[in-house]
Amino acid sequence: MKKKKADHDDNHNDRISNLPKDVIASIMEYLPIQDVVKTSILSPKWRYTWTSVPQLEFTNAFFKKCKHLETSNVIITRVLLLHNDPIQKFTLCIPRNIPISTKCLNDWILNLSNKEIKILKLVNLQCYPFQTPIGIFSCQGLTHLDLHSFKLSFVPDFGVFNSLVNLHLSDIRFESNVSESLMLGCPSLVTLDISYCLGFECIIVHSPVLEVLTVQGDQPTNSICLKKAENLTHLALLADVLGNNFETDSNLIKGLSIIKSIYLGEGYIKMFSIDFPERLQGSLNCLKNVELYGVDFTQTRELLFVIALLESSPNLEKLLIESHSNNMDLGVSHTLDVSKYDHCRFNGLLTVNIIVKNVCNSTLNFIRILLAKSTSLEVLSFNIDLGRGHYLIPYISRVLQQTERASQRVEVEFIYDDLMD
Repeated sequence: MKKKKADHDDNHNDRISNLPKDVIASIMEYLPIQDVVKTSILSPKWRYTWTSVPQLEFTNAFFKKCKHLETSNVIITRVLLLHNDPIQKFTLCIPRNIPISTKCLNDWILNLSNKEIKILKLVNLQCYPFQTPIGIFSCQGLTHLDLHSFKLSFVPDFGVFNSLVNLHLSDIRFESNVSESLMLGCPSLVTLDISYCLGFECIIVHSPVLEVLTVQGDQPTNSICLKKAENLTHLALLADVLGNNFETDSNLIKGLSIIKSIYLGEGYIKMFSIDFPERLQGSLNCLKNVELYGVDFTQTRELLFVIALLESSPNLEKLLIESHSNNMDLGVSHTLDVSKYDHCRFNGLLTVNIIVKNVCNSTLNFIRILLAKSTSLEVLSFNIDLGRGHYLIPYISRVLQQTERASQRVEVEFIYDDLMD
C-alpha cells in the first residue's frame, strides 16, 4: 500500500508531464539543445517528447560542449533525423575554430526542407565565407532567412522564395551577378536588410509589398531602383564614404510617396547633394522621421540638400543630425546665408537633435533657420564636443538665446563636453 501511495504522490506532483504536448514543446524552446535532448531519459513518456520541439538552436554554447568536430556533426545529424514534427525555426552558428563540411551543412538544410521550415538563420563566424548550401533553395516555405558570411554563386531559375517575408544578408559575397536573380525570386518581401555585401552592382526591388529597406556598406551601392517599392515606409541607406561610381535614380526619394522614416549615412548624403536640386521635387507627405549621419556643415551643398529634404516633408516631426567633421570655423567662410530662406516653413517639426564635434558659422545659421521657421517646435537639442574650444561656450549660448523663435514653447538645450571643467 505504501508503494502504491508513493507512486500516486509522484504522479500527482508531476504536473509538467500532464501538460498538453504543445505547451511542453513551448517550454522546451527555452532550453539549450543538449538539455532538450536529455529530457528523453526522464521516463518512457518523455523519450520522444523532444522530437516535437518546433525550434532548434545550435549556437556557440552547444559547440563549446562538444569536444570534437565529429561529435557535433553527429549530434546535429541525429537530432534532425529523429525529429518527427515540423521545425518552424532553425538557427546554426558555425564557430570560428570548428569547420563544418559543405556536405554536412547541405544535408542538414535538405532535411529541414522536408520539415516545413519557416525561419532559417545561418551565421558563419569563420575567417572565410562559407559556400551557401544549395539545399536552401528547396526550402520553399521559408518566411524569414538570415545569412551571415556566405558565398552565393547560384540561384535557380524557378521561383526561389515566394513566401519569404524577411531577408537579412550580412557579409555575403555574390558571384556571377546572382543578386538580381535572388531579388527577382522574392516577390513577397516586406523587410530587406543588406549589410556589407560584395559583388553586386545594383539593387532592384521586385517586391511591391516591401516596407523596410536597409542598405549598409563602406560606400554607396552603385545603383538602387525602388520604382516597384510603392509601399516602402522605412528606408536606411548607410555608408561611410562617397566612393567612385554610383548611378542612383534621380527620383529615388521623390517616388517614395508613403515613406515614414529615412536614415542616411555620410556617403549617401554626399551623393544626393551632388546634383541638387533635381533629386528632390514634390512632397514626402507621410515622412515623419529623418536621421542624417555624417553631415558636413562646412559643405554648403550638403546643407542645401538637408533644407530641401525638410521643405519636401511638410509633416516631418523628428530630425536628428550627426556631424563627424572636426572643422571649427566661426569666420565668414562656409557660411550659410540665412536671408535666402525666408520662404521656408517647417510647421510640422516637433523635435530636433543636432550632434557635432565642432562648430562653424553654418552650424549656428542652420539652427537659426530651424528656430525661425518651425512654428510647432518643442525641443531643439544642440550637443557639441568642444574639447579645447571651451572659450566658445559664452558666444554659442548667446547666439542660441538671442535667435528668433517661431515657436513660443520651444525649449533649446545646449549640451557640451567642456574638458576644462
